[in-house]
Amino acid sequence: MNRSTTIVRSLSLGVAILCAGIVPYARAAAPPSAAEYYRDALAIMQRQPVPPYLTFRTVLSLHGHPPQLTEFRLRTKDGSEISRDLPHGKWEREQGGLDPTWLGVSKLVQYGLDMAQAQSSNAKKPTTPAKAMPHGLKTIAIVTAIAPDDYRISDRGAALCPNGAPGHALHLEALRNKQRRLLTRVVIESATGRFCEMRFSVADSLVAVGVSGYLALHFGESANYWLVHDARFVIGFRTFGLQVSQLTLGVGFRDVTAPATIPAAEFAIPIAGKAKPSPSPSPARNGL
Repeated sequence: MNRSTTIVRSLSLGVAILCAGIVPYARAAAPPSAAEYYRDALAIMQRQPVPPYLTFRTVLSLHGHPPQLTEFRLRTKDGSEISRDLPHGKWEREQGGLDPTWLGVSKLVQYGLDMAQAQSSNAKKPTTPAKAMPHGLKTIAIVTAIAPDDYRISDRGAALCPNGAPGHALHLEALRNKQRRLLTRVVIESATGRFCEMRFSVADSLVAVGVSGYLALHFGESANYWLVHDARFVIGFRTFGLQVSQLTLGVGFRDVTAPATIPAAEFAIPIAGKAKPSPSPSPARNGL
């Protein structure tokens, strides 16, 4: 048998095996589940660098009103402490202000709109400022606190991030602790696995008036950090089941910088309206 005959027979045998489906083939890896998408994105966000200090201006836009600009200072070593610019070069601590870093957003995911509880968590567990948040137990603790187990998560398929980048959308429905678990939708950037959009439900009622709507956060690169770039607050008012009006408030974070430090005096002003300590009574004098 010459060489050419051997080659022909080998080729024929290979074709026969292929036709019979005997040759094993590599199976494509199954795509992650909706819960895995969410859990992985949480872990990636927790590892995002967090600036120790941040300065920014917020631009508030409301239909029919001129934009309002306010300058803020932020330091993350105290668990996201925010100061607001006042006239005459003074500063005032801002209670309940939106922290555009993941440190602030994660509190919104954990505590909902319960700002008092979020502020309390700042005092109890101060966060070490670092260019990269540490891995390990801290990451596990945060991810566990807002883990998929608290939600029914469904896949919504391909979607676009606010900046136009390809992403993947998930829908979330709280299964427990619904007063705090307000997250209803996320879009995950395909290239990086980071959240590029998060949406929270808002609902309340007072006598015959009901309030419902959502808060949407849009992320983007600012000062070389992945931060909230814009927020949109949409609220509808209902009475006896009929919507009577709707309010849309836009918040833009502009002129963002991440300085190495900010003077401590800009965070030392007490919160407005906080009661001052009463002076000690003077000791009684004899004869009076």
